[in-house]
Amino acid sequence: MLTTNLKKPSYNNIVSDSKTGDDKNKERPIDDEELISSVGKNIRAIRKSQMKTISEIAEVSGISSKYLQSVEVGKRNISITNLNKIAKTLNVPISVFFSYDHIEKTKKLLCIANKLKNYSIIQLSNIDTIIKDLNDITD
Repeated sequence: MLTTNLKKPSYNNIVSDSKTGDDKNKERPIDDEELISSVGKNIRAIRKSQMKTISEIAEVSGISSKYLQSVEVGKRNISITNLNKIAKTLNVPISVFFSYDHIEKTKKLLCIANKLKNYSIIQLSNIDTIIKDLNDITD
C-alpha cells in the first residue's frame, strides 16, 4: 500500500502581504452579522465609486434592486452566485468584497474626488504632477 505525505495547507499565505504586525491588522474571527454588513458596505462603496446606481447594477447582474439594496445595508445575506454576478457587473474580483481596507480607501477616494470636482483641468493636471512626484520620492 502506498502512503503519501500530505501537508496541511497553509492558509496564512492567502493573507495579504500588506498586513503588518499591528494588532489592528491581525486576522480575527468575524461573526456572521459583521461579515454580512461588511460585504454589503463594500458592494455599496465600490458601486458608488463607479458612480452607478443600485438599479443599474441590479439590472445588469440580473438580481432585484430591492434585494441588492437590502444586501448593501446588511439586512440580507447574499449567495456566492449573486455576489459573483455583482463582482462581474462591477468588474472587480470577488475578493474585494471581503476586504476591510477597501471600505476605508474607497471612502477616502470619494472624499478626495468630491473635493477635486470643482478644480479646473490645469489645477487637476498640477495635482496629478504632484502625486507622480510623491510616488517617485516614495519608490
